[in-house]
Amino acid sequence: MTTENKEQSDDSSDSLAKRGTLAATALALGAGATAGTAAAQDDEDVVVVFEDDYRPDADFDVVSELEPETKEDVLSDSGATDDVFDDPDDWDAYIIKYDLDTDAPAWGLLFTEDIALEAGDSETMGEDGAFRDSRLDMIEAEL
Repeated sequence: MTTENKEQSDDSSDSLAKRGTLAATALALGAGATAGTAAAQDDEDVVVVFEDDYRPDADFDVVSELEPETKEDVLSDSGATDDVFDDPDDWDAYIIKYDLDTDAPAWGLLFTEDIALEAGDSETMGEDGAFRDSRLDMIEAEL
């Protein structure tokens, strides 16, 4: 096998693994992924997370709220400033830590518009997740 064939094989394996992960996520979300934004729920009752941070029915603790400037940087760098949130200034961002009974911590980012959270609060996301923006892998769910 030449180096070129091996690289193609490795790329194919990586591609298959990525497609499998995407398919599993879409299935877990009720196959609600579309090319654009899913039908938005009432923003007052939802949180928004990146796909990797969506763990339905897993308890999490709020670690800290992000400063407004840091939140703006995260949203800007992700491309979500204009595409995902009507008015990003109305949203708060939090660092969360999932309770997964593992040695390594599982951290994530969570965005809310009207749900007031504080450091130390414990919550759980429901299984009602839907892509808010599938291109950016952002999911909305109820607590």
